[in-house]
Amino acid sequence: KAVVSTQSTGEDSVTEAVTFENLYFALLGAAEDFRTARNPDIRKSIHCLEAILICNPPCRIEVRTRFQIAHLMWLHTKNTEHAEQHLKKALKKVKELTSMEEVKLEITSLLASVYMARHKNAEAVRLINETIELAINYQFWYCQMCFQLAKASMNLGNISAAVTTLAAGAEYAGRINAQNTRILFSLSQAMALLLQRNFDVADVILKEVGAILENAEQSGLALTAHQILSLKVFHHVLLVSEYIWQGLIKSARQSLKHLHSAYKQLTQVEIDTGSGPGSQPAEHFHWMNAQQLFLLVYVVSVMHALQQGYTDKAESYARKALHLIEKQRTYNNDSLLSSYQLILMEQLVLGNLLKGKTSAAIKELHKCTVVYQKHHVYLKHHRSSLHATLGLYAMVLPDSLDNALAQFNAALQYTSEPELIAFIKLNTAIVHMKQGLLPGEQLRSLLESVEPGKMPAKCHSLKASSYCVQGMAALMEGRIPDAKRKLRETVVMANKADLNKLTSCSFLLLSAIFLKLLNYNDAIEMAKSAHDIANRIPDSGLQLWSCELLGTLYTCTEQEENATRYRATLTELSKKLEEDVAVTVNSQEHGLLQWLDSEFPASSLSMV
Repeated sequence: KAVVSTQSTGEDSVTEAVTFENLYFALLGAAEDFRTARNPDIRKSIHCLEAILICNPPCRIEVRTRFQIAHLMWLHTKNTEHAEQHLKKALKKVKELTSMEEVKLEITSLLASVYMARHKNAEAVRLINETIELAINYQFWYCQMCFQLAKASMNLGNISAAVTTLAAGAEYAGRINAQNTRILFSLSQAMALLLQRNFDVADVILKEVGAILENAEQSGLALTAHQILSLKVFHHVLLVSEYIWQGLIKSARQSLKHLHSAYKQLTQVEIDTGSGPGSQPAEHFHWMNAQQLFLLVYVVSVMHALQQGYTDKAESYARKALHLIEKQRTYNNDSLLSSYQLILMEQLVLGNLLKGKTSAAIKELHKCTVVYQKHHVYLKHHRSSLHATLGLYAMVLPDSLDNALAQFNAALQYTSEPELIAFIKLNTAIVHMKQGLLPGEQLRSLLESVEPGKMPAKCHSLKASSYCVQGMAALMEGRIPDAKRKLRETVVMANKADLNKLTSCSFLLLSAIFLKLLNYNDAIEMAKSAHDIANRIPDSGLQLWSCELLGTLYTCTEQEENATRYRATLTELSKKLEEDVAVTVNSQEHGLLQWLDSEFPASSLSMV
């Protein structure tokens, strides 16, 4: 009232001020009523606030009103463009005012979030850098802006800047004794370091945080039970993800058990809203909400199961998670749901390919392209893996090896990730060996580029795969001792990490070697072990290969009953796969295989 009444002098001005004041509070009250009604009407609430602006309000009221409008638009609509306009006008006005520093920080933070949502990450970085020094005396806002600055930097691909910002945030939070937020910053820093492939530094942080959380209750750390468990979930997610990234699936098993246990305990603990630990402003941060964490636990469980080769288990987890995502979509359009959805669908594609269900795989791939069309930004990050997956799809189809090579070449154009590049080159080498068309010198050059010593550092699974591919090449060239040595190294590495598909594949190649050497007993032993693994995980390609090899081996050893049994199984499996392939190649989704250089697959666009 004082602000309004001092804008003019004289009796008429006072009357106008009182009239505006009454109108302002009436519109403000109406906006709040619409917002908080049993059936909220956000559109009418915004209209009431916009009516205040028509009345040419004083500067302070205009700033707050524009912020309120933008905040409602941000929370309840997709109208980020208008939200941005209101916030920019509010920010320009607030700079002219004194004693409104915290309001300026609030506007800046929301505008940065809007910029990021609109993929204007460079603008978000510039805005926060201009304001963050002002926030140094406001604990919550300084921490908030550090998190936002790190996120925007990550979106721009500047991981080093994100790591530096998160380290500064951890140091600040420690200085003000905000222990929960300090650990959040440290874990976020470790996550960024993992993305940067800086495993050594990330491991140091993860070990330090793990020790702190393990002894949190005994050491009297000022954290609630909910905060400790939430941080443990974050910590174990990073550990499991690092192991999966490196292909150390067996090592991930214990951390995955701890992750499931911590999440289960978390769901049984109430969030502390009292005045105890975490009540200071800088402690009001968490990594993800309960629903997001629940889905993330499913995602890493799916990835772990598939890396082991347990396709049925992976599919079961993925289907449950996708069902939960669809349920959440009815009341929550969080973009993170689409990220989870894409990861899960890509895992389903790979699982279906392993099981020989090519028609199901291509349908899931088509669903992925539909999501990409709704969220264009995801295609930029996932396009390479999508082409690589189409290459794998082509590899299991008859007479499609040229398509596989075309897709792998397309995938290489859209990635700089060393792990994905190595994976693509390994599969390209396999395709060329199957075709036998590449001149020997070029094939040798390709094989040299994927030697074990040239695989990405600390990526155990790729190094083991490289040994297998090199062993396969040696076998084809008749270098039997070299082939045996490389394949035995593959078996050792695969067993160490629970890479069941790789173990089975190596056993079959070793069996083929023993067959060449007329060592039938060892050949049969290897082939049976491979067949057992192929049935257990299951993997159709390995099942076919092992049945064919066992049929041949039992014929050679005059065990016709066993030979007949495996040949019958081979015939049955082959017929089933041929029927599925016939459906696949005649489906409209199969047209995705021709997608190489356009923004979106033509067949996908015609089916939406």
